[in-house]
Amino acid sequence: MSFETRKAMKRRWKEDDAGVYPWRRWFQGEGVDIGAGNDKVPLLNFIGFDVKDGDANMFSAYFPAGHFDVIHSSQCVEHMLDPAAAIRDWLKALKSGGVMITTVPCWELYEGMVWPSRSNPDHKSTWSLWQKGSPAPHHCKLPEWLDQFGCDVKLCRLVDTNYDYSVGTKRDQTWKPEDEVECWIEFVMIKK
Repeated sequence: MSFETRKAMKRRWKEDDAGVYPWRRWFQGEGVDIGAGNDKVPLLNFIGFDVKDGDANMFSAYFPAGHFDVIHSSQCVEHMLDPAAAIRDWLKALKSGGVMITTVPCWELYEGMVWPSRSNPDHKSTWSLWQKGSPAPHHCKLPEWLDQFGCDVKLCRLVDTNYDYSVGTKRDQTWKPEDEVECWIEFVMIKK
């Protein structure tokens, strides 16, 4: 119910208007939103891909190599059996020079460094900009983790829009869309 993509896109357009990041340029061309559910990137040039469409762990089996200009995924890769293998597979369907835009829950702000996740027990990995490990089967310390893909990393940052640090992880602050709370890590890679 938290509509993470809608919240992110609203912020991204504001950032683009302010000249902070070139989001509109990054979202150009034919795109797919992996794990979109009912919150697909609201652009006509994007299709959604979710469980009903196939297994995102093997996404490249459904599309020709180099098919997409943009791959977007919000709060999805942490559900993959092996996040590195999933990203490598997704990159197969991305054109050379194509853009991958991904958000993942912040281990510290969203999960509260508790495993398994209290907010989503289906998470199979944890993600951090600072912590070197966690009890999860896969822990991804960014941006070093991104080095393995051979892409040009344009952005890797914590997004904590409207996050109330005094409340912290006592409750899932992202649940109500109208609060527009974000507490994740966002990264953008260009495929070489």
